[in-house]
Amino acid sequence: MSAKTYSSSLLFKLFYTVLFFVAFFLGGCTSSQKLVNSDWYEVETEHFRIVTNDDATKAKELAIDLEMLRPVAREYLKFVPDQQKLTIYALDDSLSFRGLFSGDDSRRVIGAFQNTFYGSFAIVNLAGNRFYPDNPARQTLFHEYIHFLSYGRDSFNLPYWYSEGVAEIFSTVSFSDGEFRLGRMPASRVVGLNASNLLPLDKLLDAKKGSLSLKDRTELYASGWMLTHWLFFDVERRKALNKYLVEYDRDPDSARSLWEELGMTFEELESQYLHLAKLGSFGYVDRPLDLESGIKVNPLVKSLQKDKAILEIARFMSFSGQDVIKLKDFIEYAKKEGNSSYELIVTMALAELHAGNILQAKEWLSSIPVDHHEQEWFLEAKARVGLVEELSKAENINLTVVADIRDEYIKLINSHDDVPVYWYELAVAMQVLGYPRESYFEMLEQAYLRAPRHTGIAWWYAHELYISRDREYFSQVVGPLMVQLSSLEREGRLDSMRREIENVSSPRLSAKPVKEGLGENLIKYQDMPGEKALALALDFRGAFVIGFSEENINQEAANDAALNLCEKSRQRYKVFGKCRLYAEGNRIVDSGVAERKL
Repeated sequence: MSAKTYSSSLLFKLFYTVLFFVAFFLGGCTSSQKLVNSDWYEVETEHFRIVTNDDATKAKELAIDLEMLRPVAREYLKFVPDQQKLTIYALDDSLSFRGLFSGDDSRRVIGAFQNTFYGSFAIVNLAGNRFYPDNPARQTLFHEYIHFLSYGRDSFNLPYWYSEGVAEIFSTVSFSDGEFRLGRMPASRVVGLNASNLLPLDKLLDAKKGSLSLKDRTELYASGWMLTHWLFFDVERRKALNKYLVEYDRDPDSARSLWEELGMTFEELESQYLHLAKLGSFGYVDRPLDLESGIKVNPLVKSLQKDKAILEIARFMSFSGQDVIKLKDFIEYAKKEGNSSYELIVTMALAELHAGNILQAKEWLSSIPVDHHEQEWFLEAKARVGLVEELSKAENINLTVVADIRDEYIKLINSHDDVPVYWYELAVAMQVLGYPRESYFEMLEQAYLRAPRHTGIAWWYAHELYISRDREYFSQVVGPLMVQLSSLEREGRLDSMRREIENVSSPRLSAKPVKEGLGENLIKYQDMPGEKALALALDFRGAFVIGFSEENINQEAANDAALNLCEKSRQRYKVFGKCRLYAEGNRIVDSGVAERKL
């Protein structure tokens, strides 16, 4: 291993030398026109599939680098690989990117990950910020991919500053002649460090995701990179850092401070922190790449047929939350250019469903001729729309229709068992039909294994694992899920379950825990006296109701009272799951859960 240093002031000058403004006109060309008229290529490796309308050679180089990034990241970070390949849409310019990106700020964002019912996808604008040095689009993709790896199954709960700092470190990794170079400063952080725009150390260490202004977030990225860099590339400091991260993951409130793990006072660490910014020189390492570890870097490159590329783009737009009007414009322009099909039209039904427009989704399906109704693409849309429609009826669900939908999902899974949404919605149908927990739980688990980052799937799965008292796997699922959630109420509910099942007294979150979370209710039940019972109904939304009964004349009376109270609440709050007896006294008796004490 060789260590080298470079000066941020040199990069600073380089940045201002190459940064200039260019006016680029496309003659009124729309995103739909650009996407339809592009030539599309597919580049596939063991872990990645890149779909691009740029130069296929560039995409091939990107795929090779991504494959080599994985073993480098595994050497330094803990992660569990996903079951599916990651599909990346690598767009050649901002116009193409705006066509697929469903966020509000497509002019500022140049890359993003989207976790859908169909798995995880990444989209990147290869021309984004192209006047920065060192390929900022590639850096953005690598930064987000490190997040993707870090917050998969069995992930650590990481401090915000470290999570962003370590992603920035890996964003600039490069490969040459059998070696990798790690630790160079991202060009986008040069300006901030040269201007000494650092977050105060105490604010940096205490920062939580969503708690900072845009200016403070920008400073956190640069400051987090600098502090993480200082800790990361020194053997003794890294040992202290790893110990701190383990304790932080266990319980941030009771973990020793970072400066204590380093054997320093806060003032000493702060002095070092400020000195780093003034120093302006940071090291990087060159190390041999372990090509003996089975890295497969021989991408398969092929040209995509126009109709297949258009259909894939439309499907992605339909289930990733893209605006329905934008998808309609895309389909209409594709039709104008001679690329249309009934399968393409069905993507409109899925888009309307995603937007919550059931009637419009049914109208699009009704436009498909009957002789196409046995096609898999039609059965998929029909099953998905039909299930959502039945669920919207609450107490008036037609169970015969749901049974037919169940059968359609079984057919779809038999043809394509790698699609997460098929397993998930089969599990939903089975729960509504009253199947035993262990039956629909198996289907839900298959959905989670294929799409562990989808919050809807993980949310339900976490609740089922909690009810099953599967402490270890519950912890593995809840860690990354809590990072992804934007709702403090949902975080509080998960935290209440985590603290109860792990017997942790202090709250993990800075937000006040939800008083009536599932964990709080179970703690309340454990303290109840006499002959008692607990009945529980939980559905796929994570919605639940509980019936408590205490101080009864006997256990049978306690059981009946708990079930009756649960059923009244279930009907009142329209929970789809059935009420089942969960505990007698302090023993769990729910079918599908090994009998044990609370």
